[in-house]
Order: sequence, then structure tokens, then C-alpha cells
Amino acid sequence: MALEQDSLQARQRGIGGGGPLPAAPGASRERASGALLLALAAYALAAPTAGARHEDLADFDARTEYAFFTEDARALERLLAGAQDNAASAVPRERYQYAHAAFRALQLASLKHVASDAQRAGRACLTALDSSADPESRDVEDLALEAACAGYVALQGGLKGLAAGHRAESRLEAARALAPGNPRVLLTAGLARWFRAGAGAEDRAAARAAFAAAANAFDTVTLAAPGEPSWGAAEAWLFAGRADEEAGDLIGARSAYERALLIAPEFAAARRGLARLAARR
Repeated sequence: MALEQDSLQARQRGIGGGGPLPAAPGASRERASGALLLALAAYALAAPTAGARHEDLADFDARTEYAFFTEDARALERLLAGAQDNAASAVPRERYQYAHAAFRALQLASLKHVASDAQRAGRACLTALDSSADPESRDVEDLALEAACAGYVALQGGLKGLAAGHRAESRLEAARALAPGNPRVLLTAGLARWFRAGAGAEDRAAARAAFAAAANAFDTVTLAAPGEPSWGAAEAWLFAGRADEEAGDLIGARSAYERALLIAPEFAAARRGLARLAARR
């Protein structure tokens, strides 16, 4: 925006500046040429803006994931505090990345049983993704992330938790209708069954199948473009490992945890999984 304003002011000076002095012969043509050159120069400088924005989003996403894998809740708090404007940005991907960071903060707060932090992060995530649009007309990635956020909020219980649970189910259903094979949709479906209140053997089996499907689906998708959603692969393998471990398949669990660490070597939860398996020998 500053470059565009500078360009506009430069054009205004070139075309309309100069006061009441009479123009020399050919001056109008020279001023017009100068204005054109200034406009072209400003455009050339501004052209990389979109690419730079994508790179900024990718960097923000990478820092978010690193903080999540290392369980650095304070780093996530700093990221969110520094990106408050993105929560209500007119750029959909900026809102999405902010919501994704809030989702990671929500997961860590839930893991550490810090209810106040979980409530705050859950509210931030859902507010950034909130839309008056019909869920079926929305982007599948937005729907999957919203379902995941609402699912974790539902774990907090109470009336708000109940409402969040209904929201998670409706968004997941809409996401499945759009792209049932999307790896983040499969992962979210697995999380919904895994964390379901009073989950029984059927839920655990369904979750295990969903995690395995998600992990395999991540192996087949192409790399996301800068700024596009790319999270979930290491997490899918982590939960596949947990499901295998719970089912008694320790070899499968070890393989899954190792796959998670191949994707994210700093993933603390996957390291704990391997440590548990080693202790059972």
C-alpha cells in the first residue's frame, strides 16, 4: 500500500506539479514519460508482494508447527499475539493460518489440562473461522480445521462443549461431503472418534482405521504450495501409533512413531511413544 501511495504521489507530482510556470516545449511529453516510468517502477517493486505474502504465511505456519511439536506454548502465544490482525483479515489464508496456530495452542493446553488457555485458544480458533456462509459452500480445509477446533473445545464439557460438539459434527459432515479422501478430513474424523465421550471398542477401531487412512493419504498428496495448509502428516502417524499401541500391535506402533519422527524429528509426543514402547520390553 505504501508503494502504491508513493507511486500515486509521484505521478501527481509529475503530471500536475510545477506550479503556474509555463511549460517548455515538449515538457508535457517528458512529464508524461516520467510519470509512466515512475508507475512502471512502482509496479515492479510491488509485483513480488503476493509471493512475499505466501512466503510469510509459510514461515508463520512452520513456526507454528515447530512450537507445537516441541510443546512450546509460550512460542505459540507470541505468534498469536503478533498476528492478531490476521484473525479478521480479508485474506482467507491469513485467517486460516491464525486459526491453525490457535488450534495448536488449544491442543497443547488440552494436553497440559490448562482449561483457561484451552478456552481462550478455542475461542480464537473458532472466531477466526466463523462464517455466515452455508458450510456446504465453504472450503474443505476451513471446514476440517473448524471441525477439529470445535472437537477439542467439546472436550471441555458444559453447555459450550455440547454446542461445540454439534458444530464439530456438522462441519465434519460438510467436509466429508466435499472431499472424503482429504487427509486432514480423515485425520479429523479419527480424532472425533478417538476422543468421543464414552468411546468404546467400536469407536477405537473406527479411529484406528481413520488414522491409518489419513497417514497413507498424506503419503500420496503433493506438496502444498507456500501458504496453503500442510499440517497433519506427522500427527496422523502419531495417532496411528497410539491406536496400534492400544490394540497391542507394538511393531506397528513403533513403525508409526518412527514415521512421525521422520516427518518432524522434534515431535515430543512421538518420542514419548517410542520411550513407552522401549520400557515395555
